[in-house]
Amino acid sequence: MDSLEFSHLGGGYDTHPVFEDLNLKLPRGTFIALTGPNGSGKSTLLKFIYKHLKPAAGNVLVEGRNVASLSQKDLAKHLGFVAQNGKLDYAFTVTEAVSMGRYAYGGEDSNHSVEQALLECDIVHLKDKLVTELSGGELQRVLLARALCQQGKILLLDEPVNHLDVKHQRSIMELLCRLVEKGYTVVCVLHDLLLVQIYSQTALVLQQGKVVAYGSTETVFTESLLENVYDIKAHQVYDPTLNRMLWLPTYKASSP
Repeated sequence: MDSLEFSHLGGGYDTHPVFEDLNLKLPRGTFIALTGPNGSGKSTLLKFIYKHLKPAAGNVLVEGRNVASLSQKDLAKHLGFVAQNGKLDYAFTVTEAVSMGRYAYGGEDSNHSVEQALLECDIVHLKDKLVTELSGGELQRVLLARALCQQGKILLLDEPVNHLDVKHQRSIMELLCRLVEKGYTVVCVLHDLLLVQIYSQTALVLQQGKVVAYGSTETVFTESLLENVYDIKAHQVYDPTLNRMLWLPTYKASSP
């Protein structure tokens, strides 16, 4: 069974329908990068999954179940969501913030999922710290731990490393890869095409609500795709650590 399926999906916003007859299946247990130019429908697609938007046509299935038939609590038991620029405005401790992920279970945590999520995200040492005192990278780990507490095997993330420095970007991305190794399905909106190539196994490229490329990341990224979708020239460089080629944008040198 696939983790996620879109069947004849249509709709978007009142004055701006984004998708029309979208048919797509996303496999379980893989890191799927959702990318494309601004306004292509990436975040909108996630909103259909977690029921922030209701389809005008078609269906969205999560692990074989139509999300329209699931309550928000039931849906929360299947998937966790980390929003773009997520934040916590009140002075909760890290433990209290992570425990919010148990809402779908009435706050009950007999299997110690909060403790496990703190361990998984390497934030046990922060458990008594106030979330208002955390760095951006630390807060992202708290938000991810909260999503893990829901105990679903699907994680949706909308630009989770936005505004983080390179060290914290790498830390979060490597954590997501470890979760995939443990059986999670990660669907991650990313703008940084280098991060997409380094960390994702599967790439889904959208443009104006259409799927223009979908498959293994290495085969999806080509010179013609980058030029046609992003209107950029690109060249390949060899990374000796990864032992493979990566596509980089070609820049004009500025005049002295």
